[in-house]
Amino acid sequence: MSRFILRAIDPATERIAAKAIFETSDILELCTLAGIDGGNFPLNRVVDLDPAAVEKITKRYGVTYDAQSVDTVLAPWHPIDELPYRVHTDRELALMLAGKKPLSAFSEAYPSLDEERGLIPERAFQTHVDSGRIIKREHLFPPNENSPKLKGQPLGTRRVLYALPGEEWRIDAYLLLWKTTEKVGWGEGFERLEGSLLGYEDWQNDAFIDWQKQRKQAAAATDKAKSSGV
Repeated sequence: MSRFILRAIDPATERIAAKAIFETSDILELCTLAGIDGGNFPLNRVVDLDPAAVEKITKRYGVTYDAQSVDTVLAPWHPIDELPYRVHTDRELALMLAGKKPLSAFSEAYPSLDEERGLIPERAFQTHVDSGRIIKREHLFPPNENSPKLKGQPLGTRRVLYALPGEEWRIDAYLLLWKTTEKVGWGEGFERLEGSLLGYEDWQNDAFIDWQKQRKQAAAATDKAKSSGV
């Protein structure tokens, strides 16, 4: 069984207006209901649904869902869908061009583990960097004792950061944050600071930190149950 989510986001507040989670083992049927050709659901992507497709899916899977006149998307379910807002992942550029996100940060191993494609959407950003609409900076962090290894050689980290004009200070602050965590380790304060630098609101940072705590508690309870043979 695969889990999917219907989700409607209020464009004015970025809050989730409605959502419904359901399961199916028949992906071809789901694609037919959603109007996707070929029966291959585009994993790790969202699909825009028209009202007719929403009605078909909710009836077929028996889910209660009221989009409240907000457009609906269908996506594979991910634990982060438990959050009461939509994260910026995979739509950083669109948010920056709309002036809704002051900073985007990407990272990958260096040298890259995928030299052909890479993990950073630099091509998509480049036109806007060339025009001066977005500022780009790169920084290489050398390997340390905790770095992963490739063929016995430790890997460094390459960070690529994009900021709106006038928000370049966030780049320096972000790099300082990560440099500091290498010395003292990660913590809730750094988590909150990173979220604020990336453009998340205080209530969103609060929700994310609470979500992380709940997941850790659930994982600890599961481990305890396994160790006790329950």
